[in-house]
Amino acid sequence: MMIAVPKTGHLSKIPFPVLLRGLQHDLATGILTITRNDQIKQVYFKQGDTVFASSNYENDRLGVILLKEGRITFAQYESSSRLLKESKKRQGTILVEQGLLTPKELFQAVNAQVKEIILGFFTWWDGDYRFEEQKLPADEVIPLRIGTGALIYEGIRRITDFTRLCRLLPPFDAVLCIGTDPLDLFQAVSITPEERRLLLLINGVRTVRDLVNSMALPFLHTIQVLHFLLAIGIIQVKTAEVSAAGAGGLGQLSQLELEAFVTESVKLKEEGEAGGGQGGLFDLAGAEKVETSPSAITLAYEAMEDKDDYDMLEVKRGASLMEIRKSYFRLAKAYHPDRHYDPGMEAAHPMLVALFSRLTQSYKSLSNEPSPTVMMGAPLTAPDAMPDVAAETDLVKKGEAALLAGNLKEAINCLERAIKQEEENARGHALLGQALANAPNRRKDAEGELRRAIELDPSNPDYHVILGLFYIQMKQTGKALVQFEETLRWEPTNAKALEQLKVLGRR
Repeated sequence: MMIAVPKTGHLSKIPFPVLLRGLQHDLATGILTITRNDQIKQVYFKQGDTVFASSNYENDRLGVILLKEGRITFAQYESSSRLLKESKKRQGTILVEQGLLTPKELFQAVNAQVKEIILGFFTWWDGDYRFEEQKLPADEVIPLRIGTGALIYEGIRRITDFTRLCRLLPPFDAVLCIGTDPLDLFQAVSITPEERRLLLLINGVRTVRDLVNSMALPFLHTIQVLHFLLAIGIIQVKTAEVSAAGAGGLGQLSQLELEAFVTESVKLKEEGEAGGGQGGLFDLAGAEKVETSPSAITLAYEAMEDKDDYDMLEVKRGASLMEIRKSYFRLAKAYHPDRHYDPGMEAAHPMLVALFSRLTQSYKSLSNEPSPTVMMGAPLTAPDAMPDVAAETDLVKKGEAALLAGNLKEAINCLERAIKQEEENARGHALLGQALANAPNRRKDAEGELRRAIELDPSNPDYHVILGLFYIQMKQTGKALVQFEETLRWEPTNAKALEQLKVLGRR
């Protein structure tokens, strides 16, 4: 949940990452001025994007930065500084005129300078700030092409004051869950595989203490990552209000859905691309790619008014919630404003904001609306195409009876036939997974069947318990813990899950 930040205040009350995110959410355009002692620094915002920064601190000047980096000599620095006072030109312009920098090198150097000024605020624990809405001086601003999430990630990694970091976190007994705003969930975020594993552990059950104790990362690194994820809104403290809102404004995400969301939406630094191609609930690798060139975005924006919610999400009427959610994930990721900072995309930003907002409205509308086919009482398929439900049910019962009797071959045969007749039979998949788990040469298929059962019926605690027991059997304790705790999310008093967690030392 995003908390509105006051336009004036002190960094001891409103930390800089919170201030950045608040202005991003407000789509603010104007100048943020921060003063500390004799230092005066300004950060420029355009529709929520951080685009420029300036400073009166000598160490932040372009010439000093280039001198420290060895890009220019001290003699060249003194010469350009002298001409700076005489001509009133910018030092960068003088360096280009002297042939010491190319225009492209100047652009890159100014971007690096702006970024360093902004990152410096992350270690400021005091200072007065004031934000004034105003039109930016376009002739003086060289846009910084970096997302707010990326800035906050790099800035927080610079905070090494252990005590202050701990104070910025919620109490260690606080329970963390996935955030509630799609604008936060689909922003451009790039983390390491180890950091993604931490994100996958956040399920609305574990406390800050649980998460810290579960990670192999150094303690300082772990709390830096938690602070980052909280600061950008991907995770938040679980409260009664948050639980009522639903995870991410997308309805309660099961652990399987959470894993899929993270796989599809979070970019890995070491891989250079978003998970992708791993299959599962929201496998977007095979989905049709959304064209996001400036011309394609313009066409999508212009066509938006003539589309209803189904057309916006590119789904058929009567589509299942899973189909609606999958399409929303794909389109939201493609149109998120924070993912488009390439040259030439500046004019597209207002259209991306509007498209993303409309997609989210359409998703919320359709995900809260009963399926039209059910609402009107119409059959889901034509009468002559209806499956033989009695035969399917009989096969599931036969398969279950054979499983209880220890006749694995008969159980697997019946259950595979049942699923062939009705692929979306969650109970059939769960029983088949159990049977395959007990067949030594078929265990590699068992996990897929059990996960498919959860995919079809994520709120059934029995399916999570069965998958957890399978992971115990396969000596995959970490995965087992996730399933048993997911069980308690849906049924807090589930005896089997509580028993297994006690055995594993978690209760």
